[in-house]
Amino acid sequence: MSESSGYKYRVLFIDVSRKEHWIEEYPLTEVWGPIDLGIKLHLEKFQTYKKPVYSPENVLVIGRGLFAGTKLYGVHRFIACFRSPLTRGFHVAAMGGAAYQFNVNVDALAIIGYSDESVILKVFDEGDGEVKVEYIGISEDELEDIWSGYGGEKGVYALQLWLSNKLSDFYKEYNGRSILVGPASKYTSIGALVSITLHRGVIDWGSEEYAARGGPGSVLYRAHHVAAIVYGGKFDVSKTRPRELSDTRWLNEWFRREAGENYPFVVIKAGTKYRYDEKLKTGGTLGGNYPHLKIATPMFNFNTIYAPAEVRQKLHNLIMKHIWEVFNKEAIETRSWKTCGEPCPLACKKIRKGRYKSDYEPYEGMGPFIGVFDIHLSEKNVEKIDSYGFDAIETGHVVAFIFDAVEKGLLRPEEVGLPSKPYFNPLDFRFEYSKVNAELAGRVIEDLAWGRQPLLRLVGEKGIRSAAKVLDILYIERVKALGKKFEDLAVYALFGDEGHIAPNYYWTPGMIAPLAVLGRYWTLYSGVFLEPEEFAEKSYKRALMEYFSDNSGVCRFHRKWGEKYLPKLLEELYGLKDPLSRVKKGYKLIVEYQEKANVSPVFWDSMKAIDYMALAAKEYAHEEWAKKFEDNKIDAAKEWWNRFYRKLRELIYT
Repeated sequence: MSESSGYKYRVLFIDVSRKEHWIEEYPLTEVWGPIDLGIKLHLEKFQTYKKPVYSPENVLVIGRGLFAGTKLYGVHRFIACFRSPLTRGFHVAAMGGAAYQFNVNVDALAIIGYSDESVILKVFDEGDGEVKVEYIGISEDELEDIWSGYGGEKGVYALQLWLSNKLSDFYKEYNGRSILVGPASKYTSIGALVSITLHRGVIDWGSEEYAARGGPGSVLYRAHHVAAIVYGGKFDVSKTRPRELSDTRWLNEWFRREAGENYPFVVIKAGTKYRYDEKLKTGGTLGGNYPHLKIATPMFNFNTIYAPAEVRQKLHNLIMKHIWEVFNKEAIETRSWKTCGEPCPLACKKIRKGRYKSDYEPYEGMGPFIGVFDIHLSEKNVEKIDSYGFDAIETGHVVAFIFDAVEKGLLRPEEVGLPSKPYFNPLDFRFEYSKVNAELAGRVIEDLAWGRQPLLRLVGEKGIRSAAKVLDILYIERVKALGKKFEDLAVYALFGDEGHIAPNYYWTPGMIAPLAVLGRYWTLYSGVFLEPEEFAEKSYKRALMEYFSDNSGVCRFHRKWGEKYLPKLLEELYGLKDPLSRVKKGYKLIVEYQEKANVSPVFWDSMKAIDYMALAAKEYAHEEWAKKFEDNKIDAAKEWWNRFYRKLRELIYT
């Protein structure tokens, strides 16, 4: 098959203002995946960089890659592309498995317009390739009533139960699934898109997925007034793909030739960490990360970067005893493992107690990062965050920011709706304090989700960076008295005058380095400190490969084999010449968009972010840079930042 063979990337546009829909097709020379489509629409068709973030023209692309509908594993991710209300730039988020039940004769949805009333979209295909769209109105009051409680659940779980009852016949006949938002998407800018695996409309607990980073759920609801997308169909997607990709015999022969083993063995070997690591006797991200990160694990809003090694070791011991060991007993020993909804031998979802999907990022955010070292306390708040449809990573940073501000005296507990101060000093922390912190975090999450508390609503709406500037003014006397600004409590990457995104929970320069897209793994995220030029080269290479995986709709847990072999399959079966060079052009277009939107990376405005860099140089034993930071940490940080950014641009434009 060649690029000129006639295969097109098919896109269903839905204008919810006019209740109209249509299909547009793009040759593979222009678009071969959802990110290509997203940046093309934002940069050319709608020029969203000229418009407000919550403009009805902030097109939300939700698409799959060219391998979906085949016998390959891990290729049914839905990728969301949008202008982020958090970074204010073009952003990408992903949810695993959600495209597996998208048996519809299009590759992507592109949602524009604003519905007068909140609306649920129903997208389906009866098997003839003719895509149908129906619009189901729902009042704001009814939606909030459902989110508040339906069928014994709240938020997105309640909404799915309500939909499963209302559209029972549809889910059964069309093997349906949904993409949902919760109250976090109405009241904050950090709302997620949520998709729960369904079997004939019945929830499969523990296999839910979130496209969360950057606030795509907030865009779906606040820019378009869409509360859910229900989809399903009888269309055979494999008919639109090269037939070899649905032939398991052919795939095994191809992988034996290229890799020396049958395809399933290649996949399992590459995904050991996510399935089961025999050396560690554990699996999944939670099981693998804590033993790997050791005392570099972020705790107490990154305040442990200031703590001596023996204090961090004591705290890490609490993690291993009360989080990691319990996780292994409840999820690994019981072999309570699931997938994200598509057939996959990795079974990366490690489920505890029949319900609790236990991944590193949400349990870290509601665990050690906010001073909670008991997995059973964390699980209650993780479920609350998931139910309300939050980005779990950003929400962990928000709670930690609030706790830090109260601990340091910049805020009083009652000003953020709390009855008392949290225990947020790592130097004198005791395990039993976890209960207090967990209870306080639950209060913050509730008020944040429903916009009930003015200061929390400020942070939820504006994000930590912009809210910190407002708080500096509101509490200027405290800021002067303490000699510390609100932004000095936080660590984040900055974009333009207002944009930011908090890092994933790793202590590494790559998470806040000046790159076009952050908040995910489009960077070097290893715990190392390198010369800025070398770091830029490695980060750029990682960003391109992550772009490739997302544009292909491939789960990053499959990256070890996917990055090596999928480019070859694209060339051989689709005639897509040199896809990695195409990725480089795509990343350059994202950089161009960020520049037009005035949200290119800017230097850190937080002293903690600078300390994060300075102490990372010391932690990872880079003597030369550690000395530079000791002599003048601000000058050293500026030098590192500028040299990194200069090298990155050189790589992008040559």
